[in-house]
Amino acid sequence: MSEGNENIRFPSYEHVSMNQGEKEDVYSRLVESMEKKGRKKQRLVPTLLTALLAALFILAGGYLLLNTVMTDQTASREGEVKEVLERIFTGPDDELASLMEQEDRYIEEGNREEYFDLFLSYYKDLFRPYMSPDTIEQYVNESKLSIQVFTYTDGYHLKAEKIDVKLDKKREESYSFTVDVRYEKEGGKRGTVKVSGDMAVDEEGMISSIRYRDEELWGENGLIEKTR
Repeated sequence: MSEGNENIRFPSYEHVSMNQGEKEDVYSRLVESMEKKGRKKQRLVPTLLTALLAALFILAGGYLLLNTVMTDQTASREGEVKEVLERIFTGPDDELASLMEQEDRYIEEGNREEYFDLFLSYYKDLFRPYMSPDTIEQYVNESKLSIQVFTYTDGYHLKAEKIDVKLDKKREESYSFTVDVRYEKEGGKRGTVKVSGDMAVDEEGMISSIRYRDEELWGENGLIEKTR
């Protein structure tokens, strides 16, 4: 050690002394401090577990709620597709039959446009809950909704006897379907044809697309051919 450091004096604690009462007081404070820390840890563990369980419960509940909503929505839209198919392949009712029977008169009187307006108005009223007016008009012109017109020309009535609809998992908001369509004519033929296809539903729940298997409607053994 250098001479400069010889004169440095560090504080000494040797002179510090405690009587028995002071020692016991320090000891009790130390024990109390340690117990408090232990209690905090004990309280922290169940608190964390409770928070974790609550988070899991919320996540599980949210998943179940979302799953329930999606299931209900799918079931609702499947039901709407069934109702549309029921209306397409059952009939004609008295109103449509009466209108069709007056077609020749309207045409002979030069009121073709008036007749078509009445005809279109019938279909708009029938399918308004499920499609937009523009979509209805388009599908009437494309003979996707007005199939009964072709079968009733020869006096046949249709009945949708069995309808199966299910969500197509490969195509978003698309539902595949099959319909057992019974055709019958008083004093004439009767039978059943299976018609299948798919319908798409838009974000607002309105039907935006209808497709049939052409051969089941227009083919040699299709519904239209069998009702001639």
